[in-house]
Amino acid sequence: MKEPNLREGVSVVIPSIRPNHYLSRLLKSIEKQKALPNDFLEVIIVINGKEAFDVNSVEKEIEKLSIKHSVRVLYNSIGSVSKARNLGIEASSREFITFCDDDDWLGSKYISNLYDIADFNNIACAPIVNVTEDSKDYNSTVNTFLDTTIEHKLGAYSRVLTISACKLLPTKNIKKIKFDEKLASGEDVVYFSAYVSRYEPEFVHVSDIDSYYNRFVTDSSVSRQPLSYDFNIEQRVDVIERLAVIDSKFVGWIQTKVDGQLSFINKYYSNYPESENTIKGAFNKRGLGRLMKFHNNTFSLNLRGK
Repeated sequence: MKEPNLREGVSVVIPSIRPNHYLSRLLKSIEKQKALPNDFLEVIIVINGKEAFDVNSVEKEIEKLSIKHSVRVLYNSIGSVSKARNLGIEASSREFITFCDDDDWLGSKYISNLYDIADFNNIACAPIVNVTEDSKDYNSTVNTFLDTTIEHKLGAYSRVLTISACKLLPTKNIKKIKFDEKLASGEDVVYFSAYVSRYEPEFVHVSDIDSYYNRFVTDSSVSRQPLSYDFNIEQRVDVIERLAVIDSKFVGWIQTKVDGQLSFINKYYSNYPESENTIKGAFNKRGLGRLMKFHNNTFSLNLRGK
């Protein structure tokens, strides 16, 4: 059912820490989207940081894009990607929404093909290609759903569901959940775990090459983060704390997200075994000590132990 305060089309929310040539590349890919009527897109760029960065470097792309579609530039002084996304969600006025990181870009039919299969009861997913300066990897583990012939199966879509990119979702649902602005990382895992648990959507996907979401992978990407106590322990236990309180009939699936966070913790511990008691203290500080187990030099946590 169409929401009375939302227009037909798609809102594209883009947090940007520094407008530069990467953002220009993304805006060009949005401007070149095929099979879309004029004014179908609402592009919301949220300049995200303590400084008011100059947007002159992307002005031409913004001007070209705004000829076809609506473009808005918002400013978030907090420097939080969660805050930036929340601002973009609040400002969104189209029936569907998609999130893009500012250094990524879209295949030419990404939006039109996702829109064709989207409805208000599903999550429409697109494949990811991981791009570095030297290579492209079309076989990302995120793309597990491409190998299944069973539509709507939660397990097949598991990896794609808890990242912010490569999805089209109904805005009316998105507006009812906020990204946790206190989390330094992993906020997308918590957000979409809560979303799936609350709305129990179906899952559909596109697969052709023009629908791919191009994810630019650099040394600063989360998967390439150097080991640190803050990132591997404190930030991961923060995420586990949020996941543990989600009321969900998909406890087994949420458990896989907890296990993903634990893998970072155990990787750190294997390199710094002297940190055992400090890690246990991080769990205890958040009231997770009764769920956490340490056995055979491995940390685990069973949500069903609640």
